[in-house]
Amino acid sequence: MLAVIVNVFLVQVFANPNFIFRECCEQRGLPDACLNKCHFNTYTRDALQSMYFKTDGCPIEATADMHFCAAQGRDHTECCRRNGVTTTLAGYKCLTFCDQRPDKITKLDYSYVPCYERFEQMKQCFYNDIREKARRQYGSR
Repeated sequence: MLAVIVNVFLVQVFANPNFIFRECCEQRGLPDACLNKCHFNTYTRDALQSMYFKTDGCPIEATADMHFCAAQGRDHTECCRRNGVTTTLAGYKCLTFCDQRPDKITKLDYSYVPCYERFEQMKQCFYNDIREKARRQYGSR
């Protein structure tokens, strides 16, 4: 019986999108000051703004790795389209943030700032994808 309880607990941990997000951040060697942001509840527009204005101990340079980890290095373009990520002044440029495959590197400039308005919609795509993949891998409990 104890083995079953332990197994159920481990499945719940390993299938948790926040656990997976945090593990990626740790594996990428992000500073300790950033690790608390490797969670879908704390990786927010406000957190990014604090990093940008240096009112947070996590350097803005960590954002690329954090975003890669949130997206798990995958392409979420279709979900982002469905979630209205392109409905900003920057339009389809915002899909850049949805495709986090390792070979996709884009030099960002101020024309991408409107994409910030759809940050939560992007994150929802990342979270749902991680959750579904983890459930398929570990079972749905």
